[in-house]
Amino acid sequence: MKKRMMKLGALMALVVFTAIGADKGIMIEGRVDCPVIAHHGGKVYLQIAITAPQTEVRRRGPMNLAVVLDRSGSMADEGKIDYAKKAVSALIDQLREDDLFSLVIYDDVITVLREARRVGSKRELRGLLDDISPRGATNLGGGLIEGLRQAEQHRGSEYVNRVILLSDGLANRGTTDPYELRRIAQRYRSRSISITTIGVGLDYNENLMMGLAESGGGNYYFVESPGSLVSIFRRELEGFASVVAQNASIELTLARGVRVHDIIGCEHRWESGHVTIPVGDLYSGERREITVELDVPPGTGRLNLAKGVLRHDGPTGWFESWPSFATSIRYTKDFAEINKSRDGETQAKVDVALSTRKVENALRALDEGRQGEAVMEIKAAQASISTSLASNSAGSATSVLVEQKKALQDFERLLKDSTDSKRVKKSIQFENYRTQKRK
Repeated sequence: MKKRMMKLGALMALVVFTAIGADKGIMIEGRVDCPVIAHHGGKVYLQIAITAPQTEVRRRGPMNLAVVLDRSGSMADEGKIDYAKKAVSALIDQLREDDLFSLVIYDDVITVLREARRVGSKRELRGLLDDISPRGATNLGGGLIEGLRQAEQHRGSEYVNRVILLSDGLANRGTTDPYELRRIAQRYRSRSISITTIGVGLDYNENLMMGLAESGGGNYYFVESPGSLVSIFRRELEGFASVVAQNASIELTLARGVRVHDIIGCEHRWESGHVTIPVGDLYSGERREITVELDVPPGTGRLNLAKGVLRHDGPTGWFESWPSFATSIRYTKDFAEINKSRDGETQAKVDVALSTRKVENALRALDEGRQGEAVMEIKAAQASISTSLASNSAGSATSVLVEQKKALQDFERLLKDSTDSKRVKKSIQFENYRTQKRK
C-alpha cells in the first residue's frame, strides 16, 4: 500500500505545477492532459490557467479613455446613432475628475470632437454629442488610429489606457486591410493601450472587429439591438474599475525538440527562444484559460516540458517577482499506463477548446456560402465532445462537456432553422469567442 501511495504521489506531481507570484497574488498554473506519453512522442496539450485575486474595489484608478464613434450613414438605421450617443452620455456621467477623456467621430472624415485631457465639465462633454448625425462612408481605420493617438498622448502606467471603437458597417475608406489594422492594434497594445470593439447590427465585419479586440488586448461585443449599448458601455466601465494587471503576457519556454502546433483562439509569437502569448488586461476575480497544442519528440525517462512566466505592466513598470509554473512529462512503453494517468478535468477543457476550432472551420465555410459544410463541421464538433476521453470522468469535467455539447446543438439548430445568415454567423462567432476566452 505504501508503495502504491508513493507512486500516486509521484504521478500527481507530474500533473500540475502552480506558482503564486508575490505580485498582487496572481496565480498561474500549467497542466498537461496526459502526463505520461508514449516513448515515440506525439501530441500533448498544455492547459494554462491564470487566476487574478478577488479584490474589493473601493475607488477605481484613473482612466485614459478614447471613444471612437461611427457616424456613417448607416447609423441612422434603427436609431443606432441615438442609442450610441445615449451610451456615451451615460459613460460620461460615470467619469471622474482625474480621468482623461477624448472623443473621435468618423465617417469618411475623421473629426476629433475632444482632445485627450482631464474630464472637466461633464455638461460640456455631453453637449458635444448633440450635433452628431449620420452621414458619409466608413473610415474605420482612420478613426481607430486617431483614437489610439489620443490615448497615447497621456499614456501612463497609472492609468487604464483603453480605446472603445464602435461601428455598424464595413470599413470602406482609408486603411481597410484587416492585417494592417491588426498590426497597428498590436503595436499600441505593446504600449499598454488596449482596444475594445463593439459591433452594432448585422452589417459590420465581425472578423475585423473581433480580430482588432484580440490583437488590441480588449473585449469584443456583438450588439444586435442598439438598445443594449448603454449596458455594454456600463459593463466596460465596471471592467476598468477592476483591472489588476495591464498588458499581461505569458512567456513560455519549451524543452528542446518541443514545438507549438497551435494555441487555440490566441495570438502568439516566437521571441528569443521562447513563445510569447499576449493575454491582455486581467480583471479582479477573473480566471483565464489557454490551451496549447504541443508536438513532443521521442524520448525516455522524464522531460521538463515547459516553463511559463506571467509578465504585465504595473504602477512601477516591470516587477522583479513574477508568477510562474513548470511542468514535465514521463515517457513510457506501457500504453495502458497512458490512459490511466490521464487528467480528466484538463482533458475535458482541452476537448472543448478543440471543438471551438471546428466551429471556426464552420464559420469560414459560412463566410464562403457553404452552409452544408458548416453544419457538418458543427456535427463533427459535437461528435468530438461525445467521444471525449474525459466523458467518464467525475465532477466538473462532465459538466464542462455537457455545457459545450448543448451550445453546439444550439449552433446546429441556428444553422438549420434560420434564414438570416448574417445573424447566425455573428451569434455563433460571438459565443465561440466567449468560450475560447472564458468570458
